[in-house]
Amino acid sequence: MTGIDHRITALLAAVFMLAQPATSEESDAARYESALAKWRVARVASLKGPDGWLNLAGLYWLKEGRNSFGAAAGNDLVAPEGSAPAKLGDFLVKDDAVTFQAAPGVEVLHGETPVTEILLADDQEKETTLLTAGSLAWTVIRRMDRLGVRLRDYDHPAVASFAGIESYAADLDWRIEARFEHYPEPRTIRVPTVVEGLGWEPTVPGTLEFEARGEPLSLEAYRSDDGFMIVFADGTTGDTTYPAGRYLKADLPADDGITVLDFNKAYNPPCVFSEYATCPLATPRNRLPVAVEAGEKYAEKP
Repeated sequence: MTGIDHRITALLAAVFMLAQPATSEESDAARYESALAKWRVARVASLKGPDGWLNLAGLYWLKEGRNSFGAAAGNDLVAPEGSAPAKLGDFLVKDDAVTFQAAPGVEVLHGETPVTEILLADDQEKETTLLTAGSLAWTVIRRMDRLGVRLRDYDHPAVASFAGIESYAADLDWRIEARFEHYPEPRTIRVPTVVEGLGWEPTVPGTLEFEARGEPLSLEAYRSDDGFMIVFADGTTGDTTYPAGRYLKADLPADDGITVLDFNKAYNPPCVFSEYATCPLATPRNRLPVAVEAGEKYAEKP
């Protein structure tokens, strides 16, 4: 066979290989990576959206009685300079309820309706009351026995400057089936948060049992509106991932008691993006003895 024949044979072999359909395993991996990429795009869009964490401009804890609110330094709740008038209004706290009274001459809206005084539903109720004034928006939050005001600025510069989130490469080995084990009775536990003295008390119906890196592992699952929410730490915590741990969501188990823990979707808590969040921290019970090299990373800001 001549040198030309050899080259032609090699070329035909290469064309043949390229023409072969991808294996089922390769196709599954490609589909998964595509779906994960879309999830990550949606995650960033959510952070930058009107209800995201990047536009938070303040978090204020209310006291009983009158709490004045505005940009002037003499207010009880001082809004950022340049974003609000000297006085926006007052929050009145009485009998565990909060009423807002707008300052004279200031346009405060509930939807498209101007308000002078309104009783506010907090974030633990079915429909939280959202008030706006210019680019600012605020709601009342309830954390255990404390009431606070969460302030947003829809023109916050952090939204436009956000550079995205660094993540580990997709790894199907970290998409793991877990067996849900019920506790005899659901438990209520107290989880610490980034706010000193403020805890979170989720309902814990049981644990998720699974295996990773050859080790049997277990995480307590917290009940959320649409499934499970998990706060966990692992061998990457404080190194390549956030020091307080990461979050993960999972569906409720199927009839066979199995659900999926997709650690490629492990995500940073809100306090990574804003100092005005009240993030739950990972408990000692939910610290895994392995390095979960999947999901979102964290690099401390210089």
